[in-house]
Amino acid sequence: MDFKEIDFNELWKRAAKQTGPENGIPGKHSWDKRAEKFSQRLNRAKKNKKLDKEDYVYKMLERIEVQTGQTVLDIGCGPGLLTLPLAKKARQVTALDISSKMLERLKNDAANAGLSNISYVNSSWQKAFEAGMVDSHDIVVASRSLVSGDIQEALNNIARIARQAAYLTFPIFHLPFDFEVYEAIGRHGDNHPPYVYIYNMLYQTGIHANLEILYSKVKVQFYSIEEAVNTLQSRAEPFTGCEKQKLHEFLEKKFDEQGESPFFTHEGRSEWALIWWRKENLQERYYKSH
Repeated sequence: MDFKEIDFNELWKRAAKQTGPENGIPGKHSWDKRAEKFSQRLNRAKKNKKLDKEDYVYKMLERIEVQTGQTVLDIGCGPGLLTLPLAKKARQVTALDISSKMLERLKNDAANAGLSNISYVNSSWQKAFEAGMVDSHDIVVASRSLVSGDIQEALNNIARIARQAAYLTFPIFHLPFDFEVYEAIGRHGDNHPPYVYIYNMLYQTGIHANLEILYSKVKVQFYSIEEAVNTLQSRAEPFTGCEKQKLHEFLEKKFDEQGESPFFTHEGRSEWALIWWRKENLQERYYKSH
């Protein structure tokens, strides 16, 4: 088979196991529920003031090149882990997210930081592109946000509106504690769709992208078994009765191992594929086909 004939978008969809009422796209309510946890992480980062060099956000900010007069679109911005520091560099940032709760927290933090150069779009990326809610920006960032939907459509739109550069990240191995839990309860953790599908889709359209594997430190903290169960359940298919029993036994053991500490802490490492390109990486065949 000719390489050009391989449908990497279809392979991606199969690997992502697209199911559910919205074709596998996580809904607004799902992300609204996670807003508090995301915000807590951001608050911890602010308290520490200086980001750990092994932190994902630190590594991304080191790699995203933004000039003072440029504009940035942050797709799936969440509570602003990247949005806020990018807004301190760029002329203007557009924060796009499906969760109104995430955007509320971001607006609050932006106001507290004295940042008035952020505009907010409360929508999924699919609807935002379809309805023309976002226009061209110098830099487009999609950090850990393109996890479902028609990925070829997303790539086409990003390539169309990114005037200077685009930075996308996809999981290779994420949430190491969750995988440890799945192993303990006898459940197999789902593998993420191979990032190489994304790279090949871009190549087929005439974009010679750059690729870097990022390794970042991941720390989770729980103050009770109930909090741990609720957090783990929010990211997985419902646990069966048997799985819940095994999970409680596993967590009890983990909390006991912490000794006098009032909370349980787990540190691990995540792996991410950073795929990025600049305007000069677009080949002649890209312009001919667009």
